[in-house]
Amino acid sequence: MRGVIERLRNTARCIVPLILAFLSIAVTPHVRAAQPTVTVRVSPDSLYAGERIVCIADIQHPRGTAVAVELPDSAALSPFMLIGRKQSSKPLSASAAEERVEMEFAVFGSGSQRLPPLTLVFFDSRGRISGREEFRPAAVFVKTFTPQEMLELRPLKPPTAPGFPFMLFLPVLLGIFGFAAAVLLVLFFVKRRVRLFSEAVDPAQVASRKLRRLDTRLSSGMLPSECYAELSTIMREYLERHYHIPALEAVTPEIERDLRKLGISSFEAIMSLLRQADLVKFADSRPTAEESRNSIRQAGEIVRSPGNGGG
Repeated sequence: MRGVIERLRNTARCIVPLILAFLSIAVTPHVRAAQPTVTVRVSPDSLYAGERIVCIADIQHPRGTAVAVELPDSAALSPFMLIGRKQSSKPLSASAAEERVEMEFAVFGSGSQRLPPLTLVFFDSRGRISGREEFRPAAVFVKTFTPQEMLELRPLKPPTAPGFPFMLFLPVLLGIFGFAAAVLLVLFFVKRRVRLFSEAVDPAQVASRKLRRLDTRLSSGMLPSECYAELSTIMREYLERHYHIPALEAVTPEIERDLRKLGISSFEAIMSLLRQADLVKFADSRPTAEESRNSIRQAGEIVRSPGNGGG
């Protein structure tokens, strides 16, 4: 009996290692397949102090398990500062899922700065920790344009609209202003020339010519009332140009006041003509053709009088 038992023990010693070797060959691929796959990427890889980087960790793991990412405390994170983070998951197949963790950091200091290690904590279906794994992302380069003592977070700047291209329109504006100035200058010289020409013309001669034409029109059948209206205009133009008073726009009392100040010799004769014209215009006076002709003759004597500047 002891011999049989001894043979069974020897047989078991030979078979058990074979069974264990077979099991290791069959189980190992599944165990390896169940190992998580982690991909960590950081962007951008170069920035100024106070600016932001984004670190994205993609973890592929078996379905039914959970993954969490642990970071060191704020002191161990320096010179990085965690601004925000978000986590999402999606199924990849019936047996695998992917967890994505996005973390935003602000970076300070200068030179090459390596991100602190990320600790991946795996939980089984019962919520128990099944394992831990540490990953250390790549380094980023902090440019030295900003002083190293800067410790404030730079605000995000919204895009600004391009400024108005003022310099492109400057020649056009200068051309417009130059053209306007040239027009004003030409108008000034034209007005001055007209004024000098009008001053050079003898007002007495102009009035005499108009009075002769008025007398001819009266002889041709012009109404006496129309004759007095035009006679008043001729005399007012003469007074304004010869004595430089606003006779065309003034009423008769205002003309009388201005002429009285000047003390001219034909004051009474001029005022008599103007009052007669006002009576015809406003008081419906009915002069005859002979009275109109006499008034024209009297006006001619006034403008030709040497004391009034006539000849």
